[in-house]
Amino acid sequence: MSMTRYIKIFLFFFILNFNCYADKSNCEKIYENCFDNVPTELITYYDTVLTHGEINISNVNLRDIPLVKSINSIVLKKIEKSERVEIKKVFFLKGNTPLKLKMLNSNKYEDVNNYRFSKWYLASYQGEEGFIFSDYVTLDKISKKHDRYRHIKSIDWTNNKVELQENIEIEIVNNDQDNLYEVQGYAWHYSKGFYRLNQIINKELISKNSFIIDDFKIFFFDKDEIYLESDIKIFTGIYKRY
Repeated sequence: MSMTRYIKIFLFFFILNFNCYADKSNCEKIYENCFDNVPTELITYYDTVLTHGEINISNVNLRDIPLVKSINSIVLKKIEKSERVEIKKVFFLKGNTPLKLKMLNSNKYEDVNNYRFSKWYLASYQGEEGFIFSDYVTLDKISKKHDRYRHIKSIDWTNNKVELQENIEIEIVNNDQDNLYEVQGYAWHYSKGFYRLNQIINKELISKNSFIIDDFKIFFFDKDEIYLESDIKIFTGIYKRY
């Protein structure tokens, strides 16, 4: 076989592999506005996570774009139960909401609805990077002293997949070194989007199991129940420890 033919074969497979790889990251080739391979119209909030997790059901899709029922969302790999994945970011997308995504270089739109599939992890598995629906991954527990509470109005999707999603949770991190509590809140409402709360509490200012300032109040009824008031209204209410 001549050297010219070797070069032609090499170039053929190089171009083929390059095109296959390029097709796996195609949001910017399809939609007008994208961020991290997600159409920006879908995003309500995202954050860097940097942890690992374990797949908790069989045959999970690793997608290039976190869209369901769209011909433009490609399944990159199938991942089996108990496989380990690296988590890089979390995305909260608009769920149970019909949207029109503007197509690239066109006046056309794609009608999409992610239904309950609103929280996704940007993950890496066997050298492939893509998106996994959050319910299908159990994240590694972070070794820090904290308690988690869920608002009594929250919809638990593990038990109820019919009602429109409203999920409100807070985490209270105990910082003994600085004698502080840090209250971190995360809320998602099906029509209002994503909210975040962060409040530092000096333990010395807690009086009669309560901490009160102008725009924030928290009452510790007992270790399993608290009441919180915030100027971010969605967080106001009673919480149960879980």
